[in-house]
Amino acid sequence: MMNRERRRALGGVFFDVAKYLLTTTAVGSFVIKNVNIMASVVACVASFGLIAIAYYITPQDKGA
Repeated sequence: MMNRERRRALGGVFFDVAKYLLTTTAVGSFVIKNVNIMASVVACVASFGLIAIAYYITPQDKGA
């Protein structure tokens, strides 16, 4: 049972890091005049990768 809770917490951490990465990329693109497209693409791909990891780490509900 403890392992399930740890996986849920770790999935939450990965999801939060992905949100923060996307947020800083979005806000940075509004602040900076010259936006580096490659850095934005890398940040988006990394964020979606972290979201995928968070999805697979987080245990599914047993009732569903």
